[in-house]
Amino acid sequence: MAIYISDLILFFIINSANIIISIIFISRVKKPGLEHGLGILFIALSIPTVIIIILNIFFQREWWFWVFPSLFQIFIIFELFVDYVKKIEFRKPRKIRILVPYLILYYVSIILMWGLTWTLGVLYGAITGITYFLQLGCAIYAGKHGVG
Repeated sequence: MAIYISDLILFFIINSANIIISIIFISRVKKPGLEHGLGILFIALSIPTVIIIILNIFFQREWWFWVFPSLFQIFIIFELFVDYVKKIEFRKPRKIRILVPYLILYYVSIILMWGLTWTLGVLYGAITGITYFLQLGCAIYAGKHGVG
């Protein structure tokens, strides 16, 4: 099995996303002023993601190497639009019409990207699993403090 540089970059992107989201959840409890800047850092992950999507299509890789990152990209665009362009408050008070698609798109895209890391090997999949459950734990922590 050949390991492509693009796969290693996706590994970096998904783990960076999980870590940034973890810090965002903790910052909502400890230092709310950090969330905005961290969110922009998260959105910046869209730049290498788009490049990887284009490369994977260009090199005619299997569909999951461009569809899964595309779903992640769609989530980032949705995040950008809702939180930064329109500045819609949908978490508190909850606006189910935005919150439900937001959460589904987020978790489906993150889990599918995690799935791609397994193509690199067990170690890569395990590391991504750790960062995935870290962000999940941080989400639960923030939720228990009323800012999830």
